[in-house]
Amino acid sequence: MQYASPIVVQAGENLTVGRADDDFPGWRWCTAADGRQGWVPLEFLSSEEPQATILNDYSARELQVIPGEEVTVEDARHGWLLVRNMSGDCGWIPADRL
Repeated sequence: MQYASPIVVQAGENLTVGRADDDFPGWRWCTAADGRQGWVPLEFLSSEEPQATILNDYSARELQVIPGEEVTVEDARHGWLLVRNMSGDCGWIPADRL
């Protein structure tokens, strides 16, 4: 599911940490100071407490890919891949789509 305005944060920003993802353990629903929300990998958070600091620059943007499209995998976290397509767009896709 894509979100119209996914969370985008810089290292050191504070987040409100919410619920865990039942389908993909290792992700937490977070809210940034600007109100944007999205799933964040646990290892990018300073803690699982209600208030945490993001440790890395991060965007929860999902990328639309079509079967057979060539992408480069830049990161893998808890069933999701951060990929870059040939146009240079970067975003997350479920690992089972690759």
